[in-house]
Amino acid sequence: MICLLLGSPELLAQVNPSGEVDEEYLIENVFGIVKATNGGLISGFYYRRSKKLNDLTLSNIGIELVNIKHPREARETTFTGSSFVFGKSNYFVSVRPTYGRERILFKKAPQQGARVTAIVAAGPTLGLEIPYYVELGGNRKEQYDPLNPQHARPFIGGSAGPFRGIGDTNVVVGLHAKASLTFETNSTKQRVFGFEVGFTLDVYTREIEILPLVENYSAFPAAFLSLYFGKRR
Repeated sequence: MICLLLGSPELLAQVNPSGEVDEEYLIENVFGIVKATNGGLISGFYYRRSKKLNDLTLSNIGIELVNIKHPREARETTFTGSSFVFGKSNYFVSVRPTYGRERILFKKAPQQGARVTAIVAAGPTLGLEIPYYVELGGNRKEQYDPLNPQHARPFIGGSAGPFRGIGDTNVVVGLHAKASLTFETNSTKQRVFGFEVGFTLDVYTREIEILPLVENYSAFPAAFLSLYFGKRR
């Protein structure tokens, strides 16, 4: 084993006698782009660093940043061509520091197939409740308030953008858990590329007020698909 670790990259990446791709590496760093069922077209991003514990098991740490939407959000277009979500008072972003274990289920054979792994992970969550500002007449920009008659639909000219209320963000603590499968179709010792499918669950200490006039929730389950890439060493 020591000889393999000290050997050349070419030796480490060669095919072993069983016909499987040799995977003698210690560290894996990957970046992912996430599409979740409770997020937008691009829901978020993550970074994951994995350390090999033995031939089939890895431990990993990482961080995820994802946008969470209320299931009843609907975007509308104004007569000026701008858009907004009527009834929305807050964006909600989940920041997830995570720790997990990864198990290699199938190793990749040379020139064919995919490496398949199973991941379970969990950790704390910081929920960022960011005020949602809308544009009103007279160049005014205010957080949407359903009790304010001046925030009725005809008076809204569009969204004021995601950073307008960031200074008034409320932080809500919680926990999250994740289970997924990864499929690597083009991975070597130096490069990693694949996709991941699975489920996540965020649970917070209170309901998150995204749309104040409808039922809001403290738990957010979701299915997700992500593409990821990175390197091993």
